[in-house]
Amino acid sequence: MKKRWYLLLIAAGLLLCAVPLQFPQHLPKPVSALLAAGGSVLVGGSLGSLLCQVIRIRDPVLVQAYKGQHDERNTMICEKAAARAARVMQGAVLYFGAAYARFLELPMWITWGLVGFCLAWGLLEWGLTLWYRHRM
Repeated sequence: MKKRWYLLLIAAGLLLCAVPLQFPQHLPKPVSALLAAGGSVLVGGSLGSLLCQVIRIRDPVLVQAYKGQHDERNTMICEKAAARAARVMQGAVLYFGAAYARFLELPMWITWGLVGFCLAWGLLEWGLTLWYRHRM
């Protein structure tokens, strides 16, 4: 992400933290606690990410490691592993979902919903494969 987005997230987090402090009587305690916690997470996460980005830019060893991690070969390996894992999980969801629906005597719409989900996933994968082949 660009530095501008982190700064916007920090500003949003500070605003979320300021609301419970500005209106303590008007907000219930759980709401003010959630606002303060959400603002703290936004501020802390954004500041940490900005700090890591600054450190990575200034350290040549980390810059080289970042380039090595995000080169084409490594990116292709990660994407291939993610696609294979998705296929395995797709089959597991379909198989175990159908088995549970059969053994627990669940309604058939659950089984057909799982089949439809896996079919839509497969069609999306096929369509994206064709699209990427065309673009390359």
